[in-house]
Amino acid sequence: MAAAIPVILAVVSTAATVYSAYSSEQSAEKSEKRNERALAAQANRERQAAALRASDEEKRHRRILASQRARYGALGMEYEGSPVDVQIASIQESEEQIKRILEGGDYTASMLLDESRWRGRLAKQHEGASYIGAGTALVSGVNTVGKAMKWWA
Repeated sequence: MAAAIPVILAVVSTAATVYSAYSSEQSAEKSEKRNERALAAQANRERQAAALRASDEEKRHRRILASQRARYGALGMEYEGSPVDVQIASIQESEEQIKRILEGGDYTASMLLDESRWRGRLAKQHEGASYIGAGTALVSGVNTVGKAMKWWA
C-alpha cells in the first residue's frame, strides 16, 4: 500500500496540472473573444458617431449658407459674382470638412477592427495552447507515474 501512495499522488498531481493548463488557456481564449466582440462593436459605434458628426456639420453649413443668402437678399445684393464665389468656396470647404470627419471615423473603426481580428487570432492561439499545455502535463505525469511504477528507468 505504501508503494501506491507516490503513484496516487503523481496521478492526482498530473490530473490537477492537466486541468489547470487547459482551463487557464480556455479562460484566456474566452477573454480574447469577448475583447474581439467588444472592439468590433466599438468600431461600429465609431462609424455611426462619425456619420452623425458629419450630418451635424452638414446641417451647420447649410444654416451658414442660408444665412449668407438671407444677408445678401436683405442688403439688396445681386446673387452673382463675389457672393456666389463666396458660397461656392463655403460649399467646397463644407464638403471637405464632412469628408475628413467621415474618413477619421473610418480610420478609427479600421484600427479597432484590426485589433479585433488580432484578438480573434490570439483567442485561437490560446485554444491551441490549452490542448498543448494539457497534453504536455499529461505526458509529464505519465512519465512520473511510469518511473514510480518502474515501467521504465
